[in-house]
Amino acid sequence: MKRGARFSNEVIAFALTERSRGKRWKDIQNAIKQEFQIEVPTERQMRRWYSEYGGGTIDRDKLLRETLIKSIRASTPALALVAQDMVIEKGLPTLLAAYERIGSKYVQKDDPAVVAGLFLLLQLEQNLGAKFDEVLKRYQEIRGGKSQ
Repeated sequence: MKRGARFSNEVIAFALTERSRGKRWKDIQNAIKQEFQIEVPTERQMRRWYSEYGGGTIDRDKLLRETLIKSIRASTPALALVAQDMVIEKGLPTLLAAYERIGSKYVQKDDPAVVAGLFLLLQLEQNLGAKFDEVLKRYQEIRGGKSQ
């Protein structure tokens, strides 16, 4: 449901289902008042729902999914910006420190991709603990035992 919407998905689905059964808008308003004991939506609002969600019987779960998808799509740019900020603020400095620490010990400093991979593996190992070896073993099986 849209942010700030006055009526629940159940009310919207009820109104659209009743309309698909051929009932008049006034009868639908009366049925909503009786069924939900709320102030009824205007005919204009119900017509907007009808044009937005289409005619026919409306599944309440389908309606909820559609409104959640719309909400998520509207907030995606903001989430991407937050993720980008986290990478810039925390990820890059940590990666550069790992490049200095790991790079000199295990690989040549002119190969930052290998250093980044080693850094990610070390972070996974710290987070997974004893399961890390099992994860690596299964990954090697998926790859067909390739070591390169």
